[in-house]
This record gives sequence, structure tokens and C-alpha cells, in this order.
Amino acid sequence: MAFRLIVLLTAAALSSAGFTAAAWSLTRGQTDQAIAFGWPAIAVAITVAILVPMGKRPGSSG
Repeated sequence: MAFRLIVLLTAAALSSAGFTAAAWSLTRGQTDQAIAFGWPAIAVAITVAILVPMGKRPGSSG
């Protein structure tokens, strides 16, 4: 459980850093850099959501 928490906190930190950099770039009018920082942040969030196991839910088969 501690490992899962560490992974989720790391992913949250990386995603928020990417979104912050993207927002900062947008406020400066640098759209290309905002896109360049935004996509990896989205990719980190989606990858972690797919890879981190949710655990066994009651009533689920398998």
C-alpha cells in the first residue's frame, strides 16, 4: 500500500508540474511550449491510472 501511495503522489507531482508549466507558458503567449508541457502531463496521469492496480473489488469475478 505504501508503494502505491508513493507512485500516486509522484505521478500527481509530475502532472501538476507539467500543467503548471503549460499554464505559465500560455500566460506568456507561448502556445507551442504549453502544448509541449501539457501532453506529457496528461500522459503521466493516464499511464498511472492504467497501471496502478485498484485492488480486488467485492463482488468482482477474477
